[in-house]
Amino acid sequence: MKYTSCIHLEHGITFFSTSVQICCISSHPGGGNILQLENYHGEMIDWNKIFEKRNVLREGIRNGKIPAKCEGCYYLKEQEWNTDNYFDEVLIGHWTYCNCNCIYCYTEKDKKFFNSNITYNVYPVIKDMIAKGVLSKNATITFGGGEPTILKEFEDLIYLLLDYDVYNIRIHSDGIKYSPAIEKGLKLGKITLITSIDSSSPEVYKKIKQVPCFEKVWNNLEKYARTKNGLIRTKYVLIPGINDNLTEVKNWLQQTYNAGIHDIAFDIEDNWFKKYRNNIPKYIYVIFDFVNECYRQYNIESCELYERAYNLKIDRENSLKLSSEIK
Repeated sequence: MKYTSCIHLEHGITFFSTSVQICCISSHPGGGNILQLENYHGEMIDWNKIFEKRNVLREGIRNGKIPAKCEGCYYLKEQEWNTDNYFDEVLIGHWTYCNCNCIYCYTEKDKKFFNSNITYNVYPVIKDMIAKGVLSKNATITFGGGEPTILKEFEDLIYLLLDYDVYNIRIHSDGIKYSPAIEKGLKLGKITLITSIDSSSPEVYKKIKQVPCFEKVWNNLEKYARTKNGLIRTKYVLIPGINDNLTEVKNWLQQTYNAGIHDIAFDIEDNWFKKYRNNIPKYIYVIFDFVNECYRQYNIESCELYERAYNLKIDRENSLKLSSEIK
């Protein structure tokens, strides 16, 4: 049946530190965060109950009742949807501790708490999903949260997913700690590694990350890049007032190529974007356009726009379309 929905509403699940939700998308007016389970701390899940709840939500969507928390989300699409019960969009983000201190991270408001907040072990839950056949081998498994490589169950969890033959594992890592499991997944061509560099100099890197690891991260990325098979992206989160200049951006693109990496990702700092979304300065568009249109000049093959950058792109397209229609 053809109707308006999204992959997360149909088949998504997200593990946070005290809840299970459908997705983590939150830049749209509705704000997202549709709960599946609250006060959750790693207990085994009755998947049939989750699917019963999902099917009620899905029935409302089929009848045109888009959840209020999804209002204005650009990920909604009208198409034919598979309504079988399985998960193929999984975000694992149940921990917050990290070996990096990015100034734009939501944990910045209380680093001491978040860096010591030890949560549940998600390995048995994912293993149960596999055993019960509710996790599709075609699933995209994304690691968010804090720093995944320092998560106790991380290596075992990656090996579990690789053995299950999941071939689209996305890992957001700061790149400070080298991971044998990531290396193996890259060699098998089953892992996409995304590392936010956000800079092209040790000085700007330290200002953003608050740790002196610029060279160490690039050395690890170069080592990962030698695996050849997996996909590696260096990411640039644009932070107005700190790394918002073309020289920094151009040098980042050149360093990416020099490291043997041919893919990038781009985003805009969350709080700033939400505050200025309707009044974006022109110079931000200049930087955005350069990254989005000129990356191939540096032998970069692809540019992935993350949530805020993607919303900026769509906002702009809609604005130009509206202006054209008015004329």
